[in-house]
This record gives sequence, structure tokens and C-alpha cells, in this order.
Amino acid sequence: MDEQAPNTRRDLTSWWRNFKRGNQKRIFGVPLHTSIRYANVAISLQDNEGKSYVYGYVPIVVAKCGVFLKEKATNVEGIFRLSGSEKRIKELRQAFNSPDRYGKGLDWTGYTVHDAANILRRYFNQLPEPIIPLEFYERFREPLRCHQSQAVGHMDGQSPSEGHFDADETIRTYQTLITELPPLNRQLLLYILDLLAVFASKSDLNKMTTPNLAAIFQPGILSHPAHDMSPPEYRLSQDVLIFLIENQDHFLIGMQGTEADEKTVQEVESGPPTPATVT
Repeated sequence: MDEQAPNTRRDLTSWWRNFKRGNQKRIFGVPLHTSIRYANVAISLQDNEGKSYVYGYVPIVVAKCGVFLKEKATNVEGIFRLSGSEKRIKELRQAFNSPDRYGKGLDWTGYTVHDAANILRRYFNQLPEPIIPLEFYERFREPLRCHQSQAVGHMDGQSPSEGHFDADETIRTYQTLITELPPLNRQLLLYILDLLAVFASKSDLNKMTTPNLAAIFQPGILSHPAHDMSPPEYRLSQDVLIFLIENQDHFLIGMQGTEADEKTVQEVESGPPTPATVT
């Protein structure tokens, strides 16, 4: 009996540790509108009078990785294609998943840019719903449906172009669509478009061309489970993302109509909702 007691205590300790972890608020695999309330970075801008205001919020993991990658990785060849260390990526996941800081004070010493790039991709790919919600999926694809080759310059476009393609009108259409997205989704979309455009501008060094970036990030930004096994469908979604990245200067953070509304600010600032009491 005595020899078994330590094992029993260890089992109980392990169970309790796992139980607590299971009840912690996490960010990976959690809806954006839920995790943002306890793991966010505020984006502050200045109005025309020079006064600072809260424009919106992005997840801590996105902000931390984005800043680190912009500073250290724009010239790194294959930055989003090459794998990092699974051990270090697991450590980063734990850091960004853990309350109360959720990685806000993370020191990147000992981690590589490939670790950061991988954890960023995994965060997006593990969102329960893409950054562009499913209800907007076809609306974002429709403007390019019959104009893929004209819009993104494919010599082997998957669908024939029909009629005249007006790039300026299409840009305006996407500007309107972006303003109609839920506030947290549109701000995250603009943030990631800005990040991808930075890397695309250095593609002569990092080999991350716009089509390469679109192929990598499309699943977490614009996808639908019904089209996962349909190459023509996800090619269209990739072409939409290519168009958005190539014209990113028309879809800027701070774009009119994209700031967080007062209700969203209040909800985020109020923190996580109090669990309902079951009686």
C-alpha cells in the first residue's frame, strides 16, 4: 500500500493540473470574439485634431508575432514556408495560451523567426471560423468569380474572364464589404493584409510572392469546409486574397468606417463574461 501511495498522489496532482488547464481561458481554437476579451492589444490612432483614440483590437499573439516578424524576418527566404522547432513552438503556444498575460510580455530571446511564423499560422488555421466569417464567404468571392485572370494576372486562370473587369470598382466593392464585417474581424483582416503586403514587397529577398502568401494564409482568412476538397474553389479564394494583398494600400488600418463601435469597445474592455450560475 505504501509503495502505491506516491503514485496515487502523483496521479491526483496530474489530474488536478490538467483539470485547471482545461478550465483556463485559452486563445487557440477559441472564437475571436471570445478570446479577444481577455487577450487583446489595443490599436490606438490619432484623429484629425491629434487626439488619440482606440481604433480597435487584435489578438496578442497576432500583434506580438507581427511586430517581431516585421522587425526580423522581411528578408528571410521562405519565412512562412519553413518549419520552426516543434519544441519551441509548443512553448510559444503555451505562453500565448496562458493567463493572465497571454504572452503580452514574451521575450523572443531563444526563439527564431520561423517559430514565430509557424505559431502565427497555427493560430489562424485553428480559429473555429476564418477571419472572413462564413456568412461573407461568397460575397467576398463574387467580385472576382468571372474575372480571376484579369484581376490577378494568371496566365492559366481557372475560370474564363467574362466581360470588362473594372479594378477600381472592385476595390470599392471590397472596401464596402470590409466595412460590413464584424468590427473585430475587419480590424484583424486589415492588420494581416498590412503584414502580408510588407512581406510581398520584399519577395525578391524572401521569395514570399503574393501568390505564395495567399496559398499559405487563405485557409485561415477565406475558406469554407464545403470547398476543402475542391481545387477550383480554393483557387478562387486564393485569388481574392491575392487581389486584397496587391491592393492593400486601399485597405488600410484606419480606413473610414472600420473603427470599432462603442459597443465593441465596451465589450472588449469589460473583459470575459461572467459564467452563468446553474441552479
